[in-house]
Amino acid sequence: MVHSQSEAKRFFVDKVIQRARSEGVSLSDAERRMLLWSESDPASHADPRVIDRLASEMSDEQYEAKIGGLLERSFTADTAANPQTRDEWRDARSVLAQGDHYILVMIDRALRAKLKRWWEFWR
Repeated sequence: MVHSQSEAKRFFVDKVIQRARSEGVSLSDAERRMLLWSESDPASHADPRVIDRLASEMSDEQYEAKIGGLLERSFTADTAANPQTRDEWRDARSVLAQGDHYILVMIDRALRAKLKRWWEFWR
């Protein structure tokens, strides 16, 4: 269980990096650094130059699709191996949602429906 936004962000960043490594997908320095981008995490050092570097490599849409795909495939592999890991992902997302983190955009686009509990569909 994660207890802080930094731990939750690290959980997801590690999932992305591990999945990319296992699939042989390269992540540039700018792509990796943007995984940590946050407006609210005091441990995050938001460097606007990273945004420009990533923009020179690919569009926001391409980046978000790439990272979202890695997250979705990581989640699928984790829950196939152990269905109880869904709760770990849910808990980490819930903690991360307490702040403003760029990776949360990609988590929600790729996994929002898969991470909702049954009663949340009525909201």
